[in-house]
Amino acid sequence: MEVTVTSDAGGTREAVEAMYDAYLGGRPIEMTTSMVDDVWIRFLGHADFHGLERAKEFFSQNNEMFSELEFEIERVVIDGEYAATLWTERAITSAGEPWFNHGVDVFHVRDGLIRFVHENNDISTFRHHFG
Repeated sequence: MEVTVTSDAGGTREAVEAMYDAYLGGRPIEMTTSMVDDVWIRFLGHADFHGLERAKEFFSQNNEMFSELEFEIERVVIDGEYAATLWTERAITSAGEPWFNHGVDVFHVRDGLIRFVHENNDISTFRHHFG
């Protein structure tokens, strides 16, 4: 994974890394530990909501959609309060079909807490598998 940091406004890198560490470790609830109470989560074309409780529910359900997940962060760019990650993933869907997707997550972090996560991926792939 390549990481480029032009500046870190204090905790941006740590907050983003903590979220992915929890995701990759299969701990969806812990993904929210570095988020503000009214965090804005947006998965383009799929989900758009505010708040930790809704985020916990979403991340827990999302974890059940795949097995054998191989998630790779290819590059992280951090510029002050903002970060972007380029990623690819392979898995088996809950229906037993092969899955491949790629995208970018954009974060805003202030005082070490994530204020928003906006994920942009190939939504046509998502809709093909999950409607």
